[in-house]
Amino acid sequence: MNEIDLINILKKKFKHLKKKKISLKDDLVKQMILDSLELMEFMSFLEKKKYLKLREYTNKEKNFELSNILKFINKA
Repeated sequence: MNEIDLINILKKKFKHLKKKKISLKDDLVKQMILDSLELMEFMSFLEKKKYLKLREYTNKEKNFELSNILKFINKA
């Protein structure tokens, strides 16, 4: 998966982000791109699509920066 794929999944899943400029450096929580429920919905979606395992991700990473999520997905 690449940067564009991840951002497109995010924008497709959450229509209110369609026109928002999002980069890999963005932290989904700290920059209030997603609220906590949306974040869990997004991470659960990635888990259901077998891109990552949420428990493994949260054990290794302490934030929800898109670059960290992408690195984690590509390592698996």
